[in-house]
Amino acid sequence: MTLDELVFAEGERGPDTSFRMQFEALSGFSEEEKKIAKELLDILILKHAANRLSAGDAA
Repeated sequence: MTLDELVFAEGERGPDTSFRMQFEALSGFSEEEKKIAKELLDILILKHAANRLSAGDAA
């Protein structure tokens, strides 16, 4: 049993259902395509975090 299984409910850490098919499609990507997809996601996540922080500063 893993720590995740002990701490998180079934499916709690998986992708949102609206993204599940896109993430499944990534498994067929080449390593270079996977790297690019990961970099794009990292950029979006950082942008989202920056927007949340700046919105918090404005409040």
